[in-house]
Amino acid sequence: MADFVESAKNLVSSAVSRTSWEAQKQLRVRGKQSEIDKLMDQRRQLLDELGQVAMTQFQQGTLTDPQLSRICAGIMELDHDVNNREAQLQEIKKEAYTPEQPAPVADYAPPPFTPPSSPAAPKQPGKPAGPANLNQAICPTCGSTVRANSLYCRSCGSKLR
Repeated sequence: MADFVESAKNLVSSAVSRTSWEAQKQLRVRGKQSEIDKLMDQRRQLLDELGQVAMTQFQQGTLTDPQLSRICAGIMELDHDVNNREAQLQEIKKEAYTPEQPAPVADYAPPPFTPPSSPAAPKQPGKPAGPANLNQAICPTCGSTVRANSLYCRSCGSKLR
C-alpha cells in the first residue's frame, strides 16, 4: 500500500512540476515577446522620425548624409536587437520539459482480490464475524459482511433488524 501511495505522490508531484514549468515558460515567452514589441515600437518611431526629417529636408532641398546616418544607425541597432531577442524567443519555445526522475519504487503488487464469503453458510445476525471485525456482522440472506448496527444489508437490501 505504501508503494501505491508513493507512486501516486510521485505522479502528482511530477504533474505539478510540469504545470509549474509550463507556466514559467509562458511567462518567459510573454516577457521576451514584450521586449521585442517595445523594440519594434522604438524602430517604428525612428522610421517615422527618419521619414519626417528626410521629407522636411527634401522639401527644403537640404538633405545631408550625417543626419540620416544617425537615424539609420539607430534603426540598424534596433534591428540587431530584435533579431537577437527573436532567436532567444525561439529557443524558449523549443525548450522541452525534462521531468525529474523519482526514485524507483519497488515492484508494486496490489493486494489479492478475495470474493465475499459464499451464501451457503449464513450466520446469525448480530454476531461478530471474528475478533478482528468486532463492528461487523454477516447478512443472513446473502452472507455479506455488514456493519453491526446496520438496519439493511448494502449488498442485497434485506432488513437486518
